[in-house]
Amino acid sequence: MPEEKNEETKKNRRIIAVIIAIVVPCTLAVIFWRTTPAVGGWANLGTPAKEAAPADYAKNGRMPVSGSAALNPEVIYRQNCAKCHGDNMQGSGTVPALKRPNWPYKNNRDLLITTIHQGRGLTMPSFDGRLSNKQIEALADYLQAQNGVK
Repeated sequence: MPEEKNEETKKNRRIIAVIIAIVVPCTLAVIFWRTTPAVGGWANLGTPAKEAAPADYAKNGRMPVSGSAALNPEVIYRQNCAKCHGDNMQGSGTVPALKRPNWPYKNNRDLLITTIHQGRGLTMPSFDGRLSNKQIEALADYLQAQNGVK
C-alpha cells in the first residue's frame, strides 16, 4: 500500500509541475500582451481598423515645430527630445545620453537620421510625420556637432 500512495503522489506532483510549467508562462504572456501598448492587446483583434486620429502632440510632450523656429535645431531638440534625453543631453535611467564619448551615431549620420525617423523599440517614438526631413537632418547635424563632429 505505501508504494501505491508513493507512486500516486509522484504522479500527482508531475501533473502539477506540468500544469504550472504551462499555466504560469501563458498567464505572463497574456499579461504582457494586454499591458504593452505597442503590442496592442487582444482587445483589438477582430475589430475593424479605425481611421487614425490626428496626433495630439500636447499629450505626449512633443510639439510640431513651425514658423521661424522650424529649422533651429536647438528649438527642435528642446521641444521634442529634451523631455526624455535631458536639457543637456545627459540622458536618464533607461534613456541614453546623446552627448558622450562613445556615442554610437558620432560617425554615422545616416543611421542617426534613420533612428530619428523610425524611432527605437518601445522607448523612442518615430518622428516621421512629426518633423520634416529638413528638421530631422538639422537635428542630426546638431546632435553630431554636440559630440564633436564637424
